[in-house]
Amino acid sequence: MLRTASPNISVITNFGCNANCWYCIWKQHPLKNIQLDTDWNKVEKFFFTNKAKGKVSVSGGGDCLFKYEKYKEWWDIFFALAYKYSLKVDVHSRIKFYNKQFWKKINRCVVSSDSPVMDALYLRWLSKHTKLRITHVVTANTTEQTIKDYLYLQKTLNCQFTIKQLVNYDDSGNFIKYRNMYPDLFYLEDGDYNIYYMPDNTIKEEFLYAEDDKDDI
Repeated sequence: MLRTASPNISVITNFGCNANCWYCIWKQHPLKNIQLDTDWNKVEKFFFTNKAKGKVSVSGGGDCLFKYEKYKEWWDIFFALAYKYSLKVDVHSRIKFYNKQFWKKINRCVVSSDSPVMDALYLRWLSKHTKLRITHVVTANTTEQTIKDYLYLQKTLNCQFTIKQLVNYDDSGNFIKYRNMYPDLFYLEDGDYNIYYMPDNTIKEEFLYAEDDKDDI
């Protein structure tokens, strides 16, 4: 298991998703069908314990911005607690979410993107309203032109670009290939970089874990 010396903290939602990405690792997760009310007292303790980190990310479990209006109250409580402990908020999402007021509250959006061409207009819009990192999961179908197109967006939008390793599928060696071709890029190998607050109100040091595991923390 890959660990950083001082892992960040992340809140994992399970609000659902309609993207149906074929490589989604949430489909293999023991909590994929679990939706419980968030224990906000436990979240607050989680934030208080980790407030020195200065930042918290939110991601899925599906997509954390799926059915936003339904979960707006959840977000309101989340923001109130994050701000109480001076935690900046990063949001990981692939939904095209044109809500200026929401993005004003965010430190950075990390957008998962499969196509620089199809996502270009949204990424241009989003870059005007929050800091942006584009993340591309490298598959067997990722071409060098795909990487070049993302690098063009990175330059024109003055944002970050990350290539991410595919999990549990064969990428035909493309991740290593492009990492070697573009050594100055930021890249993420398969592994755990965070401490995770899960949708069943447990706290884990591994994103994927055995179903009978208890809290790691």
